[in-house]
Amino acid sequence: MPQRNHKRFAEPADSWQRVRGLFVDDWGLKLLAMAITLVLWFMVSGRITQREVMVEAKPEGKPAPTFEVKDVVATPAKIRIQGPVNYLNEIEKLTVPISVEGRRESFDVSPMPLSLDRNIQPLGTINVHVTIVASSKPAAKSPNTN
Repeated sequence: MPQRNHKRFAEPADSWQRVRGLFVDDWGLKLLAMAITLVLWFMVSGRITQREVMVEAKPEGKPAPTFEVKDVVATPAKIRIQGPVNYLNEIEKLTVPISVEGRRESFDVSPMPLSLDRNIQPLGTINVHVTIVASSKPAAKSPNTN
């Protein structure tokens, strides 16, 4: 089929060819640019960093009858953790559960194991001291006692 050399069709065809050339020409350079972009994005998004967060020890369960938990102290109050930035940004504080079930006296948990997400690692240890004292409230008697 012969090409048309009409002037009115020449300009749109040239413009269309230029626009088409932006997407079709130089595939090697375009793929290289895409590969560099992906590598940089993965490096930045998976970046490992450290952050310091507050630690809160929370007693779980009930001590023996006529005893109560007076105080729970975690030392240090802050700990450094390490992991990907997107995981660390979600953590405001670490809550450490401490079982006081059936306990009658104060105790220490040292070093306290931290159960964190597999992507996050603690960079220190925590010692927890739990103070348990005899309750100042009289024990409630069972109504069916004779």
